[in-house]
Formats: sequence, C-alpha cells, structure tokens
Amino acid sequence: MAPMISDDTLRMIHQFSADRDWRQFHAPANMAKSVSIEAAELLE
Repeated sequence: MAPMISDDTLRMIHQFSADRDWRQFHAPANMAKSVSIEAAELLE
C-alpha cells in the first residue's frame, strides 16, 4: 500500500514545525488532528 503522505511533504511539515518551535507545545498526532479539523471547516 502506498503511503498517504509523501516523504517530501512530511519533511516540509517537520521543518514548518521546527521553524516555529512547536514541538514543545504540539505532538505530531495533535497537529494532524488540527489540520484535519481545519480542512473540514473549509469544506463547510
């Protein structure tokens, strides 16, 4: 089965988080949930 997210996208997400020092506040699972929630709001 193909991965749901490409290595490049994952690298960009990690860099985005690191640039903002978000790891001290947000776990990867929480960030993924937040992205999903925001995307759902955009679809409304």
